[in-house]
Amino acid sequence: MESNAEIVKVWGRDKMAEALSVPKETVRSWQRLDTLPKEYWKDILRCAPRDMALSPELLINLAARN
Repeated sequence: MESNAEIVKVWGRDKMAEALSVPKETVRSWQRLDTLPKEYWKDILRCAPRDMALSPELLINLAARN
């Protein structure tokens, strides 16, 4: 994954929102702003589809770019 927006796109905006129990508009705004709030990282890592292979290191590296 090259960006937070790509994570949202690959996961699917609606599926991500449902998995994290947040409004779809919230995930849409994360995608638009290319950000994933740190307070959601634990849930993102726990709920992400396994084939996405997300890691804490990836989220840290993407955050460091912003």
